[in-house]
Amino acid sequence: MSTDIERSVAEMEAAGMTRAGAAPNELRDLAVTTARSLEGIELFGALETLSLIGCSVGDYSPLSELQSLRVLEIRNSDLVETGWVTDLRLQVAVLRRNRVRDGRPVVGLPTLQVLDLSGNPLDHRTREAAVAVAEASNRVLTLDDEDTAELNVLLADAGTGIVSYRVGEVLWACATGLDLVPHPEAGHVMTTPKEVLDVARGSISPGRFLGLDASDEAGGGR
Repeated sequence: MSTDIERSVAEMEAAGMTRAGAAPNELRDLAVTTARSLEGIELFGALETLSLIGCSVGDYSPLSELQSLRVLEIRNSDLVETGWVTDLRLQVAVLRRNRVRDGRPVVGLPTLQVLDLSGNPLDHRTREAAVAVAEASNRVLTLDDEDTAELNVLLADAGTGIVSYRVGEVLWACATGLDLVPHPEAGHVMTTPKEVLDVARGSISPGRFLGLDASDEAGGGR
């Protein structure tokens, strides 16, 4: 049985995105979707760009071995801990729509030019540090507005597996990781602050909120 990493490489080969039969240490770019394990990722030591989309791997620390990595995207995944980034020389980190609370390790990377932490339940220390670093440098920073940030903290405190984010004036919500849906990068729902609060308070189950469990009645728990 192939690993999630091997499956993703095969998908890229089938799509013509990489040369068939290339050795792991020859690849410079890799996109991995809906993975539950990073087994074998350490073999891809020449990677410069890595995307992890809709994943639930829990421990992302094996990525610390990818010393050539310059662009990292992790989105709609179960990423919480970022301490493993400190030895990397990332220039771009797009950690959008995950479960990060303390993002100060990635905020503190001196090589970083672009940082996106939107759609995470960030604590106030991380938000303050991110803004301070951006103001003192030319870093491009993307964070949630304060109201959306507070909603995400409430959702995380309730263990919903859901985050919210804004596109212009419109509020959206989605799953993080594979606990609720098989493809958390898709099926996002347009919503309102009140609906998000109802999910955080348990008045609407995460499944019903995402349109997966229409039989739930309002007022039912998770």
